[in-house]
Amino acid sequence: MSEIVGSLNSAFTLAFVVTSMFGLGLGLTLKDLLAPLKNVRLVIIALAINFILIPALAWVLTRLLPLNPDLQVGLLLMSAVAGAPLVIRASRLARGDVIAAGSLVTLQVVATVLYLPFVLPLLIPGVAVDTLAIAMPLFLQILLPLGAGLLMNVRYDEEADMTRPLMAEISNISLAMMLVLNLGNVPQVLGLIGTGAIAGALTIIFTGLAAGYLLGGPGVVMRKTLAIGSAQRNYAAAFVIAQGSFADRSDAFLMLLTASLISMVVILIIAGEFGRRARQSEKTAMGMASPQ
Repeated sequence: MSEIVGSLNSAFTLAFVVTSMFGLGLGLTLKDLLAPLKNVRLVIIALAINFILIPALAWVLTRLLPLNPDLQVGLLLMSAVAGAPLVIRASRLARGDVIAAGSLVTLQVVATVLYLPFVLPLLIPGVAVDTLAIAMPLFLQILLPLGAGLLMNVRYDEEADMTRPLMAEISNISLAMMLVLNLGNVPQVLGLIGTGAIAGALTIIFTGLAAGYLLGGPGVVMRKTLAIGSAQRNYAAAFVIAQGSFADRSDAFLMLLTASLISMVVILIIAGEFGRRARQSEKTAMGMASPQ
């Protein structure tokens, strides 16, 4: 039964990732996607939070928390990967900048592939990183669907408009099924209470949220977007590395599984709260603007 659930979870995760990125591309042009990246300050801050601050924090946490060596590996892997498609869905829920979220996810995926072979051996001495093994799934699942969506929008704009709602529906259903299937992992997560694993995951998630929100600039919309993009890690890439280099370390997988479940719940709740406050502000502003 667990193998069936695992297979279903993998299938729905793949469906969510592919439809999210394809659907994003269907509503954009390459110019739209690249426009947020012209904000040099935003790019530098996003890269610094995700690839300097968060990995450094994880390294410190492995020294402070009572984690066994395998859990340390999982925490360090979690910290070193960025660019998750869930950021796009959460940014939409939060009333953030969805286009900027897509741009940052794309940038972070490319940066993750270039970054890991150099930095991961420093964080985890002795680890060997297969760059191709990391790059290929990210390319096929994230960059290729995004590119296909962009191309379809340019060449077949009417068909793209018709397809986009379908992709949104599949993405929503897939995300819901991911949440339901991952509830079966709650007992394993609870088994890590007292090991420092949950505390470590939460510290990284909330540090990413705080850093992104505080450093995201004067606009609330971009601050929410950067906060979500800095808190959510690319667990798909982390699992690829774990399968290739740490297949014999079950607690490393458990750490990633725990972090991914906690992260999904926390990010969606925070995004929902952001969105609720934005709607309340809009209603208040409309009420003040309406004639008495």
